[in-house]
Amino acid sequence: MQPRIHDLTIPLSGLDTEALLRDWRWLVPGEFSPIQMSKFGHWFFSDPGGRVHYLDLIEGDLRQIAPSISEYNRLKDVAEMRAEWFLDGFVFRCDAEGLRLGSGECYGWRVHPIIGGKFEFENIQLFSLLVYQSLMAQLLPQWKQLPRGQPIPKIEIT
Repeated sequence: MQPRIHDLTIPLSGLDTEALLRDWRWLVPGEFSPIQMSKFGHWFFSDPGGRVHYLDLIEGDLRQIAPSISEYNRLKDVAEMRAEWFLDGFVFRCDAEGLRLGSGECYGWRVHPIIGGKFEFENIQLFSLLVYQSLMAQLLPQWKQLPRGQPIPKIEIT
């Protein structure tokens, strides 16, 4: 049975997307409209031209992934894209192990893969969605530039 995409996403209705995106505005233009969010907090946006962009919280980048929303809707049903964009294997493992999201939560990495955390189930935990978005928006650009062996800089949750 093919998983339903809503099993892999956090509904945007009822979320304060402006607050969640506040710390991402250095990377995400204000004219981008959120269209979906994965259970790991990755964002999908449409731009004014109708193209779809992916905010990747593992790589810490924003990139165009589809020329239109209809093409995005087609691609998100492709197994390879579900694995890459939605981390479907981890989502279903979390569910099977009883690690289920509550309201205002997302999955995240205890030790982020960009600083050496393992890409495995045991490294996943529940986070407040607002806290995780703020942390990742502040830390990812710093971690990507951090020389090996340097301490992680101080962060502030806004």
